[in-house]
Amino acid sequence: VVPPPPPPAAAATAAVAVGTSGEGGGGEAQKAPAEQEWAEVLQAHNADLDLLETIPSPPRGQVRRITQELEQDVSDPAVFRVNGKDKSWFMQKGGVTFERGDSQRFRLEVRFSGGATSRFGDDYADLSRAEQHATINWLLMIGVSRGDYQLTGYKDCKASGYYFLLHLNYRRTHWRIIGCPHNSELEDLDGKLYTCNPQDGGQLEVPAAEGQALGVELADGELWLLDGGQRVARGHWAHDNGDSKLPDVAYYPAILTPNCPTELTATVT
Repeated sequence: VVPPPPPPAAAATAAVAVGTSGEGGGGEAQKAPAEQEWAEVLQAHNADLDLLETIPSPPRGQVRRITQELEQDVSDPAVFRVNGKDKSWFMQKGGVTFERGDSQRFRLEVRFSGGATSRFGDDYADLSRAEQHATINWLLMIGVSRGDYQLTGYKDCKASGYYFLLHLNYRRTHWRIIGCPHNSELEDLDGKLYTCNPQDGGQLEVPAAEGQALGVELADGELWLLDGGQRVARGHWAHDNGDSKLPDVAYYPAILTPNCPTELTATVT
């Protein structure tokens, strides 16, 4: 009768125990590492991998700082991507700030990309349900971040600076826009004021289109929303001193990305 083979663990131990140590020639049998030793090696290996994953990539192009959640394209440093699943409300997942030439006046422009996965209006309505479900680019925050603030990639909008939150309606025909922090109002070129309370109706709306260039402009202490390079509205945030302009500190162009599939090109002038 042929005896059954030893269990794998025993076989491994027996295989390692055969022979002598290579160097020194002491003849002492080699021993298989205990399970705890294997665990320690595995934990150390995983810790090294985690450390590599958390080391931020050096800024490229016009980027000043970028969080690890946001991917900067290898071949084109002006292209950024982030993945996620929340299309109905803004939950931040990543952020980036940019260098600027003039600290008192600059513009940040963004264009959404994605081709067939980023249609608008009638083109979006003609898609199948599966294609609509795979559509990207639903939300974004664009604005300015204080120079002394380090973006975390999580809940930066209320602490880092001042932003416009862009949110597409479900038919992808218009952007609904509010200010963040929400203790603010938006004023269009006719002087009409719009609420920035996410729960209220009557928010500012801007037509949405494929290839559209949206942006912000900081000028004379005021933050303007741009569409196609033209001013659409400016933000009025409440301050303790009653001044409608932003506090007089150093600002940098900034984008806060959502936990939603997003791909865009960003440039600063």
